[in-house]
Amino acid sequence: MTGKPTVASNHTRIVRIEDDLSVLEEKVDVLDRNFNEVIIRLDTIMRVGRGIAVMVAASLGFDLGVEGGMI
Repeated sequence: MTGKPTVASNHTRIVRIEDDLSVLEEKVDVLDRNFNEVIIRLDTIMRVGRGIAVMVAASLGFDLGVEGGMI
């Protein structure tokens, strides 16, 4: 049989919950920073990929133009 919660037991539970929330907030902050770093890296990779695609397209277009002109 459980008795009614006392002020002391409620206070203890509140302190534990606050501690748990502090730990969770720290973990969320770490995840947020990691997420931002990943997004920045992904954006950089996408920009490099676009640059490579533009260079490949330009070189193929140039090659096709030269071949067409030499026939």
